[in-house]
Amino acid sequence: MAPIALAPTTNTRFVTKLKTSIVSPQPNTLHDVLAHAVERHPLHELGFITSSAHDSSIQTKTFSEFNQYVRNLARAMLEWGKPTGSVVVVYLTEHEDNMAAVWACLLAGYVPCLQPALSAQQAHKEAHVAHIKNLFGSAIWLTSEIGAEQISSISGLDSHLLSELKASAEKFNVAANWIAYEPKPDDEAILFLTSGSTGFSKAVVHTHRTILAACRAKGQSYGLTSESRIMNWVGFDHVAGSLEMHVTPLLFGASQLHVHASAILADPLRFFRLIDEKSIELAFAPNFLLSKLTRDLEKRTDFYGSFDLSSVRQINSGGEAVVSKTAQAFAAMMKKFSKNSVSFVISPGFGMTETCAGCIYNPADVLATEPAHEFLDLGRPINGCEMRVVDPQDGVTLRPDGESGELQVRGPMLFVRYYNNAEATSSSFVEGGWYRTGDIGIIEKGVMRLSGRIKDTLIVHGVSYGIPELETHLQTPEGVTHSFLTAAPYRAPGQETEAFIIFYSPTFDLNGPDASTKLFATHRALRDISVKMITLPPQVIIPIPVDQMEKTTLGKLSRAHLLNLFKQGQLAKHIARAEELISQARGVSFVAPSTETEKALAKIYAGIFNLADGDISASDNFFEIGGTSIDAIRLKRESEECFGVPDVSAIQILKRPVLSSLANYINTLVSRGTEAEEYDPIVPLQLSGKKTPIFFVHPGIGEVLIFVNLAKYFQNERPFYAFRARGFDAGHPYFTSMDEMASCYAAAIKKTQATGPYAIAGYSYGGVVAFEVAKRLEAMGDEVKFVGLINIPPDIAPRMNEIDWTSGMLHLSAFLGLVAKHDADDLAPPLRPLPKQEQLEFVWKMAPPERIVELQLTIEKLDKWVDLAGSLIDCGLDYSPSGSVSAVDVFYAIPFAGTKTDWLNNSLKPWSGYSRGEATYTDVPGEHHTLMDLEHVPQFQKIFRARLEARGV
Repeated sequence: MAPIALAPTTNTRFVTKLKTSIVSPQPNTLHDVLAHAVERHPLHELGFITSSAHDSSIQTKTFSEFNQYVRNLARAMLEWGKPTGSVVVVYLTEHEDNMAAVWACLLAGYVPCLQPALSAQQAHKEAHVAHIKNLFGSAIWLTSEIGAEQISSISGLDSHLLSELKASAEKFNVAANWIAYEPKPDDEAILFLTSGSTGFSKAVVHTHRTILAACRAKGQSYGLTSESRIMNWVGFDHVAGSLEMHVTPLLFGASQLHVHASAILADPLRFFRLIDEKSIELAFAPNFLLSKLTRDLEKRTDFYGSFDLSSVRQINSGGEAVVSKTAQAFAAMMKKFSKNSVSFVISPGFGMTETCAGCIYNPADVLATEPAHEFLDLGRPINGCEMRVVDPQDGVTLRPDGESGELQVRGPMLFVRYYNNAEATSSSFVEGGWYRTGDIGIIEKGVMRLSGRIKDTLIVHGVSYGIPELETHLQTPEGVTHSFLTAAPYRAPGQETEAFIIFYSPTFDLNGPDASTKLFATHRALRDISVKMITLPPQVIIPIPVDQMEKTTLGKLSRAHLLNLFKQGQLAKHIARAEELISQARGVSFVAPSTETEKALAKIYAGIFNLADGDISASDNFFEIGGTSIDAIRLKRESEECFGVPDVSAIQILKRPVLSSLANYINTLVSRGTEAEEYDPIVPLQLSGKKTPIFFVHPGIGEVLIFVNLAKYFQNERPFYAFRARGFDAGHPYFTSMDEMASCYAAAIKKTQATGPYAIAGYSYGGVVAFEVAKRLEAMGDEVKFVGLINIPPDIAPRMNEIDWTSGMLHLSAFLGLVAKHDADDLAPPLRPLPKQEQLEFVWKMAPPERIVELQLTIEKLDKWVDLAGSLIDCGLDYSPSGSVSAVDVFYAIPFAGTKTDWLNNSLKPWSGYSRGEATYTDVPGEHHTLMDLEHVPQFQKIFRARLEARGV
C-alpha cells in the first residue's frame, strides 16, 4: 500500500505521510530498519550511561518507547519550516541525545551531519564553523546549551537547542509509524565529517543504500541475532559508534548499551562489570583501551574470578593497529577476571568514515593461535567488499602477493561523494570504482595487514593529528635549519600506539667543540614542542648534516624515503652520533645514586618511567622526566612501602622532586618521624626555563596537585610555582582573612623572585587572591605584567555566604571526584540535617574506592580538608574587591550553574572595572571543575600560553 498523503491544514506548511504497519521483509532504508526493530522486538532495549553518571546506573528505553520519542521529536522539527533535504548539523555529546537527533532528522526528512567536538582554540573553531556554514549553505545547528555557548561568537548560524525541541515535542503524540518523508534508497541519509587533520573537514555522504549494505554485511560477519547484546563506548559522531555499534545491531534487533567513554576510562573495572551485568556478547575496544585495561588492572588480583565474562564472543578493535602482545595480554587477563570459562575472539578491523567504519576484519583467538606478526592482521573483507594493493605511483598496477603498496577498496558500502567537493571526490577514486585509502598495505594469501601511511596524519590513541602543522612549529627552535625538518609516523617494535620520528638538519657542526650542548638544547626544544602540540614526545630525533639531507626535485624532504633509510639502518651513524653527544651533555650533570635510599628511589623512579635503574641520576627531577600527578601518588605509595614509613607527604614530593633531595627527606622520616616544618606557601612544580616565572594560586580546596599536569607544559620555558593554603600540616593554623593570605603570598613571591616583572594567576577562588597579591606587588613598586583569573567573578562574597559546611563538603568532594557534580547538588538538602560525621560517612561510602586510593585519603583527612576549605570560605565572606591592577586576563569555562553567556556578561565582565588596561576574556574548554583535567589541560595550556605571550612575559 502506498503512503497516504495528508492535505495540509491552514496552520501547517508541510506534508506528512503515514506508512502502513506492513513493512517490507528486507529493509531498504533506515526508516525501515527502525520500523522492523519496533514491530518485531518492541521490548528490546537501548541503554545509556552518560558522562555525568557517577555509578553504573543505566537509563533505558525500549525500542517502542524510543520510536515514539524520536517520531514526536521529528514532528516538532517540522515547526522549523525547513524544506525537505535540509542539512542539520548535530552537535551533542551524549549517545542518547545524538541517537535521538539523528533519527528525528531522518524521520522529518532532513539530513543529519554529525559534528565532533569543536576545537577549544577560538580561531580554529571559528574557521571550522565558517567552513561548515559555507559548505552547507543554510544548515541548521541542533545542539545543547553548552554547544550553543561554544558557537555563540559566530554570527549568522541558525541554531536550535535540543532541550527546546524536546519541550516542543511533548505537545505531539504522533502515530507509531508516522513519517514526514518517504526516502528512496539512494537519497542522502547521514553526513559524517572527516578529521580535518590535513585541512578543513570534508563531509562524507552516505545514502540509505550504502549504510544498509555495510550494516547488513557487518552483522552477518559478527553473527548478530535478535538475542545479541552489544556494548559501545565510541562517540556517536564517529561512524563506528553510530553505524557499526548502533544501526548494525538495530538492523538485527539486538539490544544495545551505549556508555560515555569517560565512564570506562575513569573506571576500567566498569568494562568488566557491565559485561557481567548485561551479558554482553559484542563490544568495541581499540588498542589503546586494551592496553590501558591490561596495565591498570594487572595488579588488581583481588578481583580475579569476580566477573562472569562468559557471554563475550567478540571484541572489535579499530582506530589504530592492534599490538599482538597487547591483545594476548588482554585476553589472558579476561580469563583471570572471569569466574567462568571464556572463549572469544579479538577482531581488529580496517575501515574509514568513507567505508561506514570497518569493512575488513580478522576475528582471532589470540591465545589459541600465536599471531604471525607484531600487529594483528586485519583480515578479509566483509561480504560485498573487495580489496587490492597497487603501485602508489600510478594507482592501478597490482602488486604481487606479499608485496606492499597502496591499499584500495570498493563495494556497495563506499560513500557516494564528498558533499559539495567534486574535486576531492574524483581524486579519491581510480578506474573501476576503487577508493584510494591512503594507507600502505600488504595482502598475503587473501589476508591484509597495514605497513604504513601515505596521508599526512599521525594517530595517537585513536586521535588524528596533522603532521604539517606539527612540522611548522618544529621548525622554530634555534638549532634547526629551516625547511630541513620533517616528521614521519612510526611504530617501534612492541610499542602500543603510533609514534613519530623527527628528521632534521642542525644549524651547527655536529663535530664542533660545543656540539653536545647545542644538540641537547635543540632536542629538548623539539621534545617540548611535540608534547605541547600533541602531548607525545618523538620516538627518535635524528640530526642529519644538511649536505647529506636529500630533497626531491620539488625541494621537499621525502618522509617515506627517510623512514625507509631509518628502517634499513642507513641512518645508524647519525643516531649513534646524536646519542654520543647527548650522553656527553647529560654526563656533565649525571650523578650516580650513592646512598641506599637514593638507589631504592632510583629503582622506584625507573619502574614508574619504564627505564633501567642505571638511567636514573640522583639529580633527576621527577616531573621533568615525565611525572604526572597520578605518578606522584604512585611514588608516594611505593616509597611508603619501600621505606616502611606511614606517610610520605605528597606535597613534600612536589617540593623535593629531585631524587637526592627526596632521599634526604625520607631519611629524615625514617630517623626522626614526621615533624612540623615551617610553613612555606610556595610549591615549585617546575623549575626549568628562563622566561618569567608563573605563580598559580590554589582554588577553594587549597591544594596544588591540580596544577601538576599543567606545569609540565612549561618545562624548559619558565618556572611554575603554586601556592598551597596554610593548615594542611599539623601545627599550622588556617588563614583568618583574605588580607593575611594575600600578604603572606606576596611576601613569598618576593622571596622567590626578588624583582619583577611578575606573572600570577589563580584558578576559581584563587583568582581573587591572585588579584589581591598583584595589587600588593604593584604597591611595592613592582611591575605585574600578567594577572590571569580563571572562571571566577570579582564579587565572591554572595557565593561564599551561600556555602555552609554541608555544601562546602559536597563541593570539595565533587572537585576531588568522590561524588558526581549532579549528586553534590542533589545531596545537600537531605544531608544537611544529619551530624557532620554521618554526612562524611555517607559521602565516603559513595566514593569510588579507586579514587580514594589514588588520593591516599582517609575519612579523617577528608574531614580536615573540609575544615581547611571552610576556612578559605570564611576569608571570603566579607571580601569586597577594590582598586585595580595594570591589566587582567579572564579565562572562562562552563559555570556551575546557568549559561556561559550569562556567566561571562553578568558575572565576569565586571573585572574590566578593576583593570587599568584592556581586560581580555578567553573561552577555555571544560567545565568549572574539569578544565584542569587531563582531557582539557592540553588545550588550556595552549590558550593560556598565548595570553602570557600576548602580555609580553
